[in-house]
This record gives sequence, structure tokens and C-alpha cells, in this order.
Amino acid sequence: MIKHSALYEKLQKQYLHKWENCAEHFPVTGKRFSYFEKRIWEMKFDSFLSSIKKEANHEHPDNHKLLQKSQSFFKETLNYSNEHLNFIFSDDMLNATKSFIQKAWEFDPALGSEELFQALRNVWILFGLQSFFGKKVQITPSFLAYSLLYPYTDNLIDDASISKIEKLEFSERFAARLSGKQVQAQSILEEKIYELVKMIEGEYERLEFPQVYESLQAIHEAQTKSLALVSNKTIVSNTECMKICIEKGASSVIADGYLVLGDLNTKQFHFLFEYGAYLQILDDLQDARQDYLDDIKTCFSSKLPYGNLDKMLCKTYSLGKKFHQTLQNLYPNEIAFQGLIQRSSGLLFIASVFENKDDFSSEFIQKIEKHTPFRFSFLQERQKELKPFKDLMMQKMEEYRDKEFAKI
Repeated sequence: MIKHSALYEKLQKQYLHKWENCAEHFPVTGKRFSYFEKRIWEMKFDSFLSSIKKEANHEHPDNHKLLQKSQSFFKETLNYSNEHLNFIFSDDMLNATKSFIQKAWEFDPALGSEELFQALRNVWILFGLQSFFGKKVQITPSFLAYSLLYPYTDNLIDDASISKIEKLEFSERFAARLSGKQVQAQSILEEKIYELVKMIEGEYERLEFPQVYESLQAIHEAQTKSLALVSNKTIVSNTECMKICIEKGASSVIADGYLVLGDLNTKQFHFLFEYGAYLQILDDLQDARQDYLDDIKTCFSSKLPYGNLDKMLCKTYSLGKKFHQTLQNLYPNEIAFQGLIQRSSGLLFIASVFENKDDFSSEFIQKIEKHTPFRFSFLQERQKELKPFKDLMMQKMEEYRDKEFAKI
């Protein structure tokens, strides 16, 4: 990101300043839901769940019906607009997702469903950016490669059986490969990683699109720095933790932007920086408990031994309001995209509290619950019922893979 290095430094300082000055008190605004309103929402949800169960239990479920029911639920119950639904459930989006799954398993038949879901998170961000920047929503070789790179490299870095020295040695080899050098792989997994880099090179010629590769190197540097967070023996300040978080998130989505457009102007770079940084902060908030158990220090996990995350969630919410304002300032006409991000962020906040109730005070949980359309006790009960749907989805994906390979 040499072209935008000065802008990057400026944005990082501004973002740290924003974070440090975010309010820590519970927001006084926002819609509240009465018990009667919650019961109506819950009955609608149960009705949707029942209809989905009925269809899913058929020997040959009608995927079109399942899709229609899901669209209806998003619109009539969750109040998503037609513009939101047109993107989430568009033919291009669904076909591109299906194409990614097919191509990912063609590349690596041993790829697990969980790893595939991990990759899909980034694929959907890429598709969202394609749509946002007026491009056709479709899978490209570089999208496939980039989205698989980080389940692979993350898994290697997170593998407890691999020593920190081995991880740093891999990091050096991977950096050399990203810079264009030929490197000898030391494992089957590493060989696949280098194959993916070659796939990107096949779409973006290095001399013509240097920023693409500088952005990939920036992600790698951010990941390497994040290794400092994986040991409780390493002393890292809260400010340094946040800088690493910002760098990791911003560099990832900036790379997304380069893979969509090939090059970025100042406005695009600014938007992608803040979008990526905010997504990473939301991710660290949601993963705070697991990071703490894994001895990974973030601004959120480091708070758990000494108290709860009440104030940290409030700061994150305040930061989100500032990001939405930045998005409005940069792209005032993109109303649908703004609304989709706000709605998605709201669901993530609810999930962060609901899934990690031990990390928040009982008073805070009660306050949050007043602003959610469902009672947490209701969500707890339905969470058990929803698990079979995830298992069914995993099973269907495996069946789809076997069916596709049978054609070869």
C-alpha cells in the first residue's frame, strides 16, 4: 500500500483517536420493545421455524420454497427492505456463492465445511464490495484464492502443535512468496498456500497491479504482528493491541478492494480502511472469551480477568455510529448499503451479549434485552432447536460435494 502509505498512517491515528474518545456509557437512544411486542416477534419466528422444519423434513426439500420463506421472514419479521433483500437473495449472489463452494472443493476436496464457512465470510464481503462499486457479483480466481488463503494460513498459525519458531519461519517464506520470489514449500498445506498465490498472479500481473500484492503483503505483516498477542509472556499495551487489531482488519478489507477494482482512489481507500477496522473490532468483541481461553490478548480478552465488557461494548457501539457517519459522508447516496451494514452490526451486538452472557453484568444484559425484539430466554430455547438446521446444512453441503465429484 505504498501509494496510500501516508493516508494509511493518517487514518490509523484518526481511528485510534476515535476509539479512545468513544463513549463508555449505555446509549440512551434506540427503539425499545415491550413484552407484548417481543411475543409478537417470537410468534412470527416460531411460525417461520415451523414452516422451515416441515419443508426440510421432506425427502426432497424444495430449495425454492425454503428461499421464499426465508425472504418473507427477513422482510415481514426482521423488517429488511426490498433493497436489502434484492442483494442478500439475488440470483447473482446465490449463484456466485454456489460457484465458490464448487470451485473451493475442486481445489481441495478435503476442505472441511467449517473451513468453508470461514472462507465464505470473506467471500460475502467481496461480493458486497462488487455490488457496492457497481461490478457484477461473481466469483473470480483471485476471490477464490484470497478467500482460501486465510483459512489455511490462520489454521497454520493457530495450530498449537506447531512451535512459534516454525510459525515465524513459515511467515518469512510466505512473505517472500508474496513479494514474487519462488519458495520451496515445507508441507502439503504450505504448498496449497503457494498454489493460491499463483492463482492470484494468473489474474493480476505483478507489474501492472503492484498495489494488489502490496496489500496482500500488508495483511501478512499485520498477521505476523498479531503473533505477539498469542503469548501472555509478551507485554503488549492496550494501545498496541488496538493498533494491531486496526491494522489486521483494515489491511484485509483494503486487499478485498484491490482484488475487486485493481486500484483504489483516496475515497475508496478511506472507506475500506474504516470498514475493515470496524469489522475486526466487532470480531474481537464477539471472540473475547475464546481469545482469553486461547491466551490471545486483545483489547477485549485482556479485560476479562479484571471485570466485564459492559464499557467495551458501549465504546464499540459508539465507534460504529462514527463509522456509519463516515460512510454517509463519503457515499451519501448509498442508502441501502448503509442500512444493511447498520442492521448487520446490530445483530452482531445482540449476538455478542447473548452468546457471552457471563462477560457482561446482569444490569447491562437487562438493558440490552429491552432493545432486542426477542427475549434472551426465548433465544436460548430456540438456539437448541436451530442446531439441527446447521447440521442439516452441513450435510447438504457434503452431499452437494459428493454429487459434483460423481460427475467428474
